[in-house]
Amino acid sequence: MFPFWNDFIAPVLEAGGVRRLVEIGALKGENTRQIIESLGAETELHVIDPAPAFDPSEHEREFAGQYVFHRGLSVDILPDLPVMDAALIDGDHNWYTVYNECRLLSLAAQDAGRPLPILVLHDVGWPYGRRDLYYSPETVPEEFRQPYAQRGVHLDRDELAKGASGLNQKHFNATHEGGERNGVMAGLEDWMAQHPEPLRMVVLPVYFGLAIVVEEARLARQPALAAALDAIEGLDGRNKLLDLVERLRLQAMVFQHNEYFPALTRELRLVARYLSTVKAALLNEHYLEDEARLAHLAARIAAGRDPDARILRDPLRHDPDGWPRLARERRGPAGPDDGKGRSFVPFTDMGRARLDDLHTRLEEIKARSVPGDLVDVGVGRGGAGIFLRAWLDAYDLPDRRVWSVDGFRAAPEGLKSARWTDRGVAEFRADLNMVRDGFERFGLLDRRVKFLVGDPASSVQDAPIEQIALLRVGHELGAAAAAVLEVLYDRIPVGGVVFVDAGSDSATRRAVEEFRASRAIEAPCERRDHGLLVWRKAVGEGAEPSLGNAPVSDLPRAPLAPEAPTDAVDLSVIVIFHNMAREAQRTLHSLSRAYQHDLEGISYEVLVVDNGSRPDQALSAEWVSEFGPEFRLLSLDEIHPSPVNALNAGIRAGRGRNFALMIDGAHVVTPGVLSWGLTGLSTYAPAIVATQQWYVGPGQQGDAMAAGYDRAYEDRLFEQIGWPANGYRLFEISHFIGDRDWLDGMWESNCLFVGRETLEQVGGFDESFDLPGAGYGNLDLYERLAGGPDVTVVSMLGEGSFHQLHGGDTTNRTDAAERRTKVFDYSQQYADLRGRAFHGPGKPIHYVGAIRSQAARRTRPRRMSAEAFAAAASPGGVDGPPVESLPMPEELGRSFLEAVYGTMPWTETTWLGQPVRTPPTDLLAYQEIISSVRPDWIVETGAGDGGRSVYLASICALVGHGRVLTVDPSPAEGRPEHPRLTHLSGRPHHRDVAEEVKRIVDGGSVLVVLGSVTDRHSTSEEFERYWQLVPVGSYVIVTDTVVNGNPVWAGFGPGPAEAVKQIQARNGNFAPDPTMEKYHLSFNPGGYLRRVR
Repeated sequence: MFPFWNDFIAPVLEAGGVRRLVEIGALKGENTRQIIESLGAETELHVIDPAPAFDPSEHEREFAGQYVFHRGLSVDILPDLPVMDAALIDGDHNWYTVYNECRLLSLAAQDAGRPLPILVLHDVGWPYGRRDLYYSPETVPEEFRQPYAQRGVHLDRDELAKGASGLNQKHFNATHEGGERNGVMAGLEDWMAQHPEPLRMVVLPVYFGLAIVVEEARLARQPALAAALDAIEGLDGRNKLLDLVERLRLQAMVFQHNEYFPALTRELRLVARYLSTVKAALLNEHYLEDEARLAHLAARIAAGRDPDARILRDPLRHDPDGWPRLARERRGPAGPDDGKGRSFVPFTDMGRARLDDLHTRLEEIKARSVPGDLVDVGVGRGGAGIFLRAWLDAYDLPDRRVWSVDGFRAAPEGLKSARWTDRGVAEFRADLNMVRDGFERFGLLDRRVKFLVGDPASSVQDAPIEQIALLRVGHELGAAAAAVLEVLYDRIPVGGVVFVDAGSDSATRRAVEEFRASRAIEAPCERRDHGLLVWRKAVGEGAEPSLGNAPVSDLPRAPLAPEAPTDAVDLSVIVIFHNMAREAQRTLHSLSRAYQHDLEGISYEVLVVDNGSRPDQALSAEWVSEFGPEFRLLSLDEIHPSPVNALNAGIRAGRGRNFALMIDGAHVVTPGVLSWGLTGLSTYAPAIVATQQWYVGPGQQGDAMAAGYDRAYEDRLFEQIGWPANGYRLFEISHFIGDRDWLDGMWESNCLFVGRETLEQVGGFDESFDLPGAGYGNLDLYERLAGGPDVTVVSMLGEGSFHQLHGGDTTNRTDAAERRTKVFDYSQQYADLRGRAFHGPGKPIHYVGAIRSQAARRTRPRRMSAEAFAAAASPGGVDGPPVESLPMPEELGRSFLEAVYGTMPWTETTWLGQPVRTPPTDLLAYQEIISSVRPDWIVETGAGDGGRSVYLASICALVGHGRVLTVDPSPAEGRPEHPRLTHLSGRPHHRDVAEEVKRIVDGGSVLVVLGSVTDRHSTSEEFERYWQLVPVGSYVIVTDTVVNGNPVWAGFGPGPAEAVKQIQARNGNFAPDPTMEKYHLSFNPGGYLRRVR
């Protein structure tokens, strides 16, 4: 409004005899002084602004008695003000505010019998004459708000701009122009139509538009005021308007030359410097000397020579061989190591020349205004994608996204793990975690970076990539490059660039050339040395880019979640059932509003997916809906043995801004799970919230079932606690899954909470996990979500999910060997897909929640009693000897073991007068194994005082077969003797000792007892030395797995028990035999490893 003052506004106010006026929207307060000075000392100025960009007290002091400031919204302040002579309206530019400002000013005048104030309104032209603007949308009632977005406005375009373009892109603008109740002019016109008196309006259509509105009656009474309006509309007024327009144009030109162009030059110089720095950092050029030092040290160690101190201090000047090669490789197009595998330090395998070429193509895309995202397929270390994202940041282009598409394997195809070879790190590859870490290291990991995990050609099929401005194809993509191009090429608009980084003799290059030939692509193609191939899409090459891609199922990839719908809810719970009608009754009730606590004001839905149950177990939509209006059954077009497809279908159908994912519908939850899950997500965002997992029953369910635990027993447990009256009593009848506790690490969860935005970035479940039960599919999702460097891992204290018996693929197998074999097979599928063994995120865990019951306060030192299980195990009957086996409550067994260990009777055990520091139950297990296996040799490590050695030899004598070879660092002299006992002095894990053992046993069948009671690493080394001597059916017995808090001697450190876990993760040939622990008094729990294949 400021430029209109002298020639247009001030003459009108003077002619109207204005003495009291209100200014709505003061901005920086520039008008205050000229208003008061122009209208004289008798002027009374009221100013309304909810958030002034100046200090009103300064004006109040300077213009005391004339200036009154009102902090607040105009619609709240105006009813309490006196009648005004004029009103300058330049506040919130929307229909609701302007209409009500005019209405309130009019009502005040009518009530006082005074004429309507002179109304001067700014912004009646473009952009806000016919489009609402909301500085604070919440201040406008919802029914009067247009759909809006925080995006800019473009001239002559109805829709809002995308990204960092358009006018006022930081404001909340109505998404469309025109229509009812939309914009300043619409508000003014609607009020004028209802005003009872004739009005005159003069509009100045420049500088966003100015309107002056006066009642005709007032003009008749004030001829000078009418003359002032006539002058504005006359020739003199039009000339002044032209002068104003030209003055504004010249001011803009001066600003451009004095401020804008110099600032633009500085900005472009900073952009170039920033991007050059990013390239250098991607190639590790800033620390290249350290790589040269490491290479020198490695070479000298391999050669058995001392390092050269001169080279270590200054490799640039004293390493004439290594340094020039290293610098040359970084500058050249082929990149670090030139494919020779000497370094895994840089973030890219592209050289500086190749990065410069990529940069040039991006600048061309910008100059030609080619629309679309930037897609990197076959990402390597991720450096190309990092540079693409940096380029967007440098030019502030938020409307484009970067897509990283890869299998993200940690090793080359065909290998389950990367190896150190004579080519150094040549087999090392970057998995998803390393690539994300790279983006984070450069400060570029945000929701505009998307990761498509899985087979690249499958991953891109239904990915929501509408248009592609640049497609980079990495050199390791191979024959899949043609399939990727087949899917994506039609999404590239004319002018879009295909950038292929592959050698001339590579499978990738051949596949791309074949694709060009099959499509008859004639666009000029640049072919460079070291494998670069680039072309720009020309007119007529394929279809126009598609603006929508229908979701596809059954592909080996992790599909991204779609954007939230307009009717989004706070939470979508996805729960999968397969032949679980009994279990579903409890699970679904535990997710209902009737059971869950603290859900007031929270909207949620439960999507129930029946994944191909038998007819007698199938769930119906009608039955599911009985649990509440939040519940609905989702039907599947196709059924798969693995539940991951069903879970992804649920994610696609879900309306939640957040998800709770339950892969196994047999889990009942406690009453605060949904509330605390959402609290964790909001408190630590971005985050995942993992619900702790428990088994219903007296112990680990597979073992308990072998001892008699069944569904009838479980039903009695639920009846005993009166469930569902108090859901927290579930802790009284359950145990943690695995040997763990509240504050232990986590590697999966059956009720996992995650925000939709996270699933939009890295995807849901990977449908490559196609085994029944999904194998490691749930663990993979947990690790992928939690592994994001910006994601916080959260868990809930005092809440849990509780697994019911249902005949699960692994959880409810009674045969320990079958369970172990199945789990190992799962781990091998994971290694096949990811190129590495599974490893949890290893992050600190943050907590929310509250422990509401005594039974939930369980830690290893403070276990609950077993009374609940004893009661459920005794449904009635006559007293006397038991007629069937009952499961031993886990706490009771552990307490017994701790008591025996602590009272130390085992230190006084003897065998034929020889001390044997072993519980008699383990000795009994040894003789059972020897009697059934009848080994030719028993190889024992860590003989100690020799008592166990004599015992083993005595049993061999009793069965009439076998000998004992004991291996210990101590001298053989002085050790107990026996005709079937041979002593070998040496460290059991040393290679030469192991070779001597193999020579002695000479191909005979072997039973191994690892009794050194040492650390995890040494125990694992001993196993690796001797396990191949053991035939199928025989054992490797790892002793003393009770230490390190399992449950005794918590300060021992990672030892035998941890070694057993490591062994099982790496070697699928052995499985624990729980039948050797049937008395629940064993110092070797989990350590009786039977070879099963």
